[in-house]
Amino acid sequence: MQESRSRYSTVSIILHWTIFVLIFANATFGGWMEDAQPSEKLGYYQLHKSVGITVLLLSLFRLGWRIAHPWPPFPQGMKLWERLLARGTHILFYVLMIGAPLLGWAAASAGGAPEVPLYGAVPAPNLPLPQGEDLSETFGDWHKILVKAIYVVLALHVLGALKHHFIDRDLVLHRMLPLIGRNRVENDH
Repeated sequence: MQESRSRYSTVSIILHWTIFVLIFANATFGGWMEDAQPSEKLGYYQLHKSVGITVLLLSLFRLGWRIAHPWPPFPQGMKLWERLLARGTHILFYVLMIGAPLLGWAAASAGGAPEVPLYGAVPAPNLPLPQGEDLSETFGDWHKILVKAIYVVLALHVLGALKHHFIDRDLVLHRMLPLIGRNRVENDH
């Protein structure tokens, strides 16, 4: 089945929403891990690491998919600054979705964290990095900065989508909505 070029592919839509949910969930798990009692920390760490590496792998797959399947064209009449901001936001998302989990994994590895299996089943060794508290803290600080940057870029992304929907009244938002967006975009073209 040939998908409409006016919307994102089904694979792109599934990856978009799956990664969004996983990032949101993992931010929650990370908070729980930070606040946990010592006896509970390892379980939350295992969950946070498992979901983080899942986000990393899905983001790498998504990047490969994006390279092989270009973005749908911008709506006609979209200003140059909007096009640049949209592309820049998308590219920055890829940097953050790949960089944040890598830096978290690096922080844990440099800090000598236990090599817990992902989801209790899949081996996930530490990265081959020098051990040291300073290095671990540096990676950890950068991990936290990138996570905060995700929130900022996400806010820009959502505001842009809402602007297109309510002010521009175009179908940009519908191009990434599962099911609902498909009918609207296809019927309007």
